[in-house]
Amino acid sequence: MNLDWDVLLQDCVDFTQRLIQTPSMPFEEAQLAELIAAELQKLNFDQVWIDEIGNVNGRIRGTDPSLGTLVLNTHLDHVDPGDPSLWSVPPYSGTIVADRIVGRGACDIKGPLAVQVYSVAALLRAGLRPRRDIVFSGVVQEEIGGAGAKHWVENLDYPVDLVVLGEPSDNKIALGHRGIAQMWVQFNGRSAHASVPEKAVNPNYALAQFIQDVQAAKGELSAHELLGPTTISPTIIEVDTKSTNVTPAWARVCLDFRTASESLSSLRDFVKRLVGDQAVLLEDAMCTPPTIFPDSDETIYGFYTPPTDETVQRAQSLISAGMGREAELSSYQFATDGRHFVPYGLTMIGYAASEEGQAHVVDEFISIPKMMESLRGHVKLLENY
Repeated sequence: MNLDWDVLLQDCVDFTQRLIQTPSMPFEEAQLAELIAAELQKLNFDQVWIDEIGNVNGRIRGTDPSLGTLVLNTHLDHVDPGDPSLWSVPPYSGTIVADRIVGRGACDIKGPLAVQVYSVAALLRAGLRPRRDIVFSGVVQEEIGGAGAKHWVENLDYPVDLVVLGEPSDNKIALGHRGIAQMWVQFNGRSAHASVPEKAVNPNYALAQFIQDVQAAKGELSAHELLGPTTISPTIIEVDTKSTNVTPAWARVCLDFRTASESLSSLRDFVKRLVGDQAVLLEDAMCTPPTIFPDSDETIYGFYTPPTDETVQRAQSLISAGMGREAELSSYQFATDGRHFVPYGLTMIGYAASEEGQAHVVDEFISIPKMMESLRGHVKLLENY
């Protein structure tokens, strides 16, 4: 390929910095979407559009219209940077420190977004057309549930052969992640003035014992051979009162499960076994307002593309050739928008330069040398897939 890779990388780094310098919290992505749309137009994408929910899209046409599209998916929003004084640089500065770009969203997901855009730009600059259409899809509100991804897939009007998720994978090929189930477990008691605890039934004691029992029993939950063990995390604890001198009438805890080997029914049974005969209400915390926790024997997945899948093997071969080394197979610990595409039968992999451990942290960064490696892997995939 006749291409100046150093210029491509510098342009990609510059774009990453401009993305970071444009804050885009959930529901505040419009300015970033406009910036990306302008970049896609400048790079001569064949078609650029922003849909009614605020997702930004760009397409280049392939030479064979009979082939399904390759979609590059990232999101536009990021988490709050928190206290700026904790950062070594201003969180929206996109400062280069040594060989890293530092700033909120550098890892998750603006650095990978820039790599996706400029991997397509590499083909256009070299005067090459891919075999199939390539669509860049930057979606809104991933960090708060995935409304943008749901809108994209529900309104999809072109065939898709492969979706490449730009979530942090350290230039490994992520084949999936565990699914999420969240459950409120409520313990009921009897309220009374805190000065006469003997007249109350304090539900906090039962709740405290339950959390200890969860800690002791969590190892009984099963594991998936690639996507890892089922985990359980007690997160939010609530009571019915805000008065400090009242024994609560009820107390509840939200349990966050991550699994690729358990079902809703098996998780419900696990909790009921720990609760025993205590009065308890199980509610599905994934619903607003919460509803009764459902029964289902279907295994919970985020998404999972087996390593034996022909698509995986082909993508791994091309990405490895581009990087000049073997692309390892891995999985994500966290959830991605990929889980929303599973009901529609889309095939997915994850591939990005950033490291999962850098997501949502102070002094979040992406490595510039890894961005170069990822550009090469992406370009080979896009050119030949």
